[in-house]
Order: sequence, then C-alpha cells, then structure tokens
Amino acid sequence: MVKKLMLAMAILSLICACAVPRAKLDSNPAYSSHHFSNHELDISWKAENTDKGMRIDGTLKNVRPDLPYTSLQLTAKLLDDSGKELGKGTKNFEGRFTGSEAFTMDIPLPRPESVKRVNFSYSYGTTEDFHRDDFNSVP
Repeated sequence: MVKKLMLAMAILSLICACAVPRAKLDSNPAYSSHHFSNHELDISWKAENTDKGMRIDGTLKNVRPDLPYTSLQLTAKLLDDSGKELGKGTKNFEGRFTGSEAFTMDIPLPRPESVKRVNFSYSYGTTEDFHRDDFNSVP
C-alpha cells in the first residue's frame, strides 16, 4: 500500500512539474551579458552607460517559429534601489515576428549609476489571443 501511495505521489509530482511554464534568467553581474528564455521568447542583452544615459543592445528571438507574433513590443524600465522608475525605452517589432532580430534602446538618464534593476516587459498578439509578461534583471 505504501509503495502504491509513493508511486502515485511521484507521478503527480512529475505531471505538475511538466505543467508549470519554465523561465531561465541568468545571475550574471551588472553590465555583463544577460540572457532570459522561456517557452515564448529568448532574449540576450547587454547594458552600458553612455554620456547621455544607458544603452541596451540585444537580440530577441521567437522560440516558436510556427506561431508568428504580431504587435510584438519590448519595454525596459530602469529602476533605482527603491523600485522608482528612472527611465524607460520601448522597441516595437513590426509585422509578423517569427525569427530573431537585434535591437537597441537608448534611454536618457541624468545619473546612470543610480540604476540598480531593469524591468523588461513584452507583449504580443497571435491569431488566438494577446499576451503580456515581464521579468527583472540587473543592468
């Protein structure tokens, strides 16, 4: 009886583990290369301070080429220690997005050294629905 109960618990655990969406965010230090991936998008980027603020250079990839995204928009909000928004940049990807594309966001800031976190959010539409998600990282 105990073996059957343990087997049932193991099977339920495996089923639950497969049903949860996975996201992979690196833990690299600030101003190094970063990477985020989940079942929808794969994003690689690097932030650097400029004389006018912060520049974010990266690549965005649709990991589901069978499902083109329309109205794909990527937004980066620069936050201080308390979570206050210091600046914001947005990149719109026109047309049906199926592959990968490089992007650059130049975000003006009076004091770039005060940026402690970057909140990325993305949204897109498909033929079935509209989706929005976000994640946080160091710059």
